[in-house]
Amino acid sequence: MVKRSRAEEFLITRKKILDAGRHLFMEKGYRSVSTREIAVIAGITQPALYHHFKDKEMLYLEVVKELTTSIQADMSELIRKNLAPVDALNEMVIMLIDKHPTNILLMIHDILNELKEENQFLLYTLWRDTYLRPFEHVFKQLEARAEIREPISAERAARFFLSAISPLFSQMSKFESAEPTDVRVKETINFILFGLCKKEV
Repeated sequence: MVKRSRAEEFLITRKKILDAGRHLFMEKGYRSVSTREIAVIAGITQPALYHHFKDKEMLYLEVVKELTTSIQADMSELIRKNLAPVDALNEMVIMLIDKHPTNILLMIHDILNELKEENQFLLYTLWRDTYLRPFEHVFKQLEARAEIREPISAERAARFFLSAISPLFSQMSKFESAEPTDVRVKETINFILFGLCKKEV
C-alpha cells in the first residue's frame, strides 16, 4: 500500500471536517454545533480541526461556499433545460431535497444572526445567488406572461416560495404517513401557486 503524502493527508482530513461540519450545521444550525462535536464525527482531535480552520465561523464559511458552489452548478443545469415553469420548480425543489437537503430558513437565520457582520453580507450574497436568483428566474417567466398577481414581483414570489417550501426539508413526523418526495413536492407547489380555496373568500 502506497503511503500518502502529508499534502494528501491534509486534504483528506480537511474534507472529513467539511463533510462533518456540513452535516451538523445544516441539521442543527450554527449555534447548536460545537467544534468538538465536528471533530468527533470527523475522527480527529479538536486541536487538529483548528489546524485547518481557525474557528467555527471560518469552518461555517467554507461549508457554505462549498455547498453553494455545488448547488449553483446543479441549478444552472436545470435552468438550461428551459422547462415549463411548474416543471422547473418541481425539478429544482426535488434536486435540492435529494442532493442538497439544507434547511433554508435555518441557514438564513444563521447568516443574519449568528455571524460577524463582515461575513453576513458575503454569505447572504452566496445564498441569494444560489437559492433566490434561480427561483426568481422561473417566476420572471410567469411575470412576463402576466400570470403573477399584481403588485407581486418575481423576486417577492421567489422569496415567498423559498419560505413556503422550507417544511419539505424537515424530517416527517413519525405520526404522519410517509408520502413519496415527488408527491409532497407537487402538492406543496400546487398549494403555493394555486391556493387552497376554489375561489377568493
